[in-house]
Amino acid sequence: MIGRLLTWMRVPAPFLVAIWTVAAWLVLHQSAAGFLSLFIVVPAAFIQLAVLGFMLWLRPSVRIRRVYHREDALWYFGTLAAWLVGAVLPSPWGGLVQIAAFVLGIAAMARIGAITQSENLEVMQARADRIREHLADQAAGPAWGPHAGKVITVETGDTWDEHVDDPRRGGEAIEAEIVDEPDDRRDDEAGEEWTARPRGEH
Repeated sequence: MIGRLLTWMRVPAPFLVAIWTVAAWLVLHQSAAGFLSLFIVVPAAFIQLAVLGFMLWLRPSVRIRRVYHREDALWYFGTLAAWLVGAVLPSPWGGLVQIAAFVLGIAAMARIGAITQSENLEVMQARADRIREHLADQAAGPAWGPHAGKVITVETGDTWDEHVDDPRRGGEAIEAEIVDEPDDRRDDEAGEEWTARPRGEH
């Protein structure tokens, strides 16, 4: 219920406060000082509520799923109510309440902005983690290229121990040079072997 009300009020609230403030002056005050104050009160209230609504929209949970915190409703509707009440109170109380509304709006923008920034940073970090995992999966994938999967036989004169010296198991790799390369015409044959020897031995 609160989420729906916040979603519905984000856009019209700034206009509502501006119209309400002008109407209150026309009906209740009609003083020269009150008229001059409209040029300060109306823009200040309009900008604050517009910025608060935009900060809420920037939050991924609000923009995508329309999920709000209870704290969002307290700050937003508290600022809205303060501006509405200040417009109808007589001087000097109305001016004091409007000043308090402006200060409350500044605090609301700071708090809602901090929550929005924190959530956006978490979303960006999650996306970066997914990209790193995707790149790691691609790097650890099967070999590719024209000679991928071919077997090279290295004659070292030593006994090959698969469980100790297998490079895939963390053993020491042997640097070798190719001695006999198979015919390119048989590239598609299964089980094709290349012959190599340790580099520097003849």
